[in-house]
Amino acid sequence: MKHTFNLFIAFVIAFTLSSCEDVIQVKLDKGTPLVTIDAFVNDMRTQQKIRLTYTDDYFSKTTNSPVIGATVSIKNTTNGQLFNFTDNTNGDYVLNLLATDTIGKVNNNYELTVIYNGTTYTSSSKLNRTAQIDSLDVTYKEAGPFGGEAGYVFKFLGFDQTGDVDDYYWIKSYRNGVYFKTGGMNLAFNGAYSPAADGYPFIPPIAEGITPRGEVFQKYDVCRVEIHSINLATYNLLLQAQAQISNSGLFATTPENIKTNIISNNPKIKVVGWFCMSAVGLREKVAQ
Repeated sequence: MKHTFNLFIAFVIAFTLSSCEDVIQVKLDKGTPLVTIDAFVNDMRTQQKIRLTYTDDYFSKTTNSPVIGATVSIKNTTNGQLFNFTDNTNGDYVLNLLATDTIGKVNNNYELTVIYNGTTYTSSSKLNRTAQIDSLDVTYKEAGPFGGEAGYVFKFLGFDQTGDVDDYYWIKSYRNGVYFKTGGMNLAFNGAYSPAADGYPFIPPIAEGITPRGEVFQKYDVCRVEIHSINLATYNLLLQAQAQISNSGLFATTPENIKTNIISNNPKIKVVGWFCMSAVGLREKVAQ
């Protein structure tokens, strides 16, 4: 029995190693390109952008083709104010704001409308309150004994707002104006990941997550942190997207389509994408 078991283990190891060397070419059917609407808009007094592109093949290595010639607008359905976005003819539809103006007002409701090729796409979103960043703390980290770059690391101090509603946040961090794409999405449900954290300071994995693992700041680098308010549906969407991005390895699950909250007035025409209005709390600090 022991001899048989050893032969079985040897067979499994040999099969696993040999299969790692085989290149499997998967041929997928080409689908009809769908319109993709990326509409994450906030209350900051800066240019707001909505991006429209077509979907592409799964294994495509080219940039998605832009949707040009659409009519894009957002209406504040609470006060009736309408914001028309300008077509930049590269897939970006922009709204330029004055330094004293903003599109977003907390607790107001908004409706996105995109008209393209005779089809109207719509979605709605409420702009929820956000949390503020009280301070940014910076410390110098020496290089580790097993590698790792020496430099400055940041964490923030902030508190979830108390109240009878749950708050959801997407915390974004930047180094010298460049968004950190490493480390995954830094998401929070109240001050942590549950309703029990209402009104609490953000826990260390979130507060320290603004310096993703393996990243550091150098002297005089600028750290910028933004806390974007999101709703429960957007929070769940980002969790799903994060799971799909990291879905690999031996225990990977079957990929699934990412949800959308945008609808078409033509049931035969599908659309993908998301619309979310956010309030933003932000703070910057120089590493030194």
